[in-house]
Amino acid sequence: MDNNEVSKQLYEYFEFSGITFSSPLHSLELLEWLKDFDMDPDIPLIVSYPKSGTNWVQQMTSLILANGNIDSVKDKILKYRAPWIEFVPFKPGDVDYQLLTTHLNYQMVPSSAKNRKTKIIYVARNPKDVIVSFYHYHNCHQYLKTPKDFSEFLEQFVEGNVIYGSWFDHIRDWYSHKDELDMLFVTYEDMQKDIRSVIEKVASFLNKKLDGETLESIVDHCTFAYMKTNPATNYRAALQHINHDIGNFFRKGTVGDWKNHFLVAQNEWFDSIYQKMMAEFPLKLVYDFSSVSNEQ
Repeated sequence: MDNNEVSKQLYEYFEFSGITFSSPLHSLELLEWLKDFDMDPDIPLIVSYPKSGTNWVQQMTSLILANGNIDSVKDKILKYRAPWIEFVPFKPGDVDYQLLTTHLNYQMVPSSAKNRKTKIIYVARNPKDVIVSFYHYHNCHQYLKTPKDFSEFLEQFVEGNVIYGSWFDHIRDWYSHKDELDMLFVTYEDMQKDIRSVIEKVASFLNKKLDGETLESIVDHCTFAYMKTNPATNYRAALQHINHDIGNFFRKGTVGDWKNHFLVAQNEWFDSIYQKMMAEFPLKLVYDFSSVSNEQ
């Protein structure tokens, strides 16, 4: 039995409020405590479903909040710059952070974050690429169940039988409350198409003015190539529970990789589910822009 097989035995799935979580990543005690966590309204919150471009937004937002002093934060590991509130052992006083991050659904986020004072950045990505990225992540993550194959994982994802529950519920619930919150929606595909304009949009949302030199520096520090090779952003040393012999935290960083995994029948089946689940959803997500010349 190899080390990865041994490590895979050291976790346990459990449910909280009808959503699946994995111990030791999460704990019932922390999830209960979060209900009454009094969040600082001056600390922005990044929200996303897993594998939607969260780390990209953590990187750009933390650099924006550095007020031009990018050197002061660029070498600090992302999980300390923007910790996940639901990951053990999150304790507000233990880390020096400028923003917070979560994959939690709307119902489970601390009520203090829903007071129109907290600035919330929601990161969305087309679900087909989320599925593919999440599938590969399960294969190399020591605290997640290894799927038998892609077909099995696709069915589990559609049914919401994965950690953090249903992608459909997650994005619909957050979007449905957008007018009650101080919230900005950004998409992975927009970041791929024009990272500079997304950085400017996020900076404006956070009431931060960037001079030309700072903006260009942030753009340079937010390229996929930079983040994949930088120890502060690639999680290679920071996440001991990823088997890097099998896969990496950063994989391809493209739009449309789902076409290399979905069979025609699977794609048609998923499209039919999506039409049913998201018929009234107004945000149009991009599944392929191979015709766009400025893709990163």
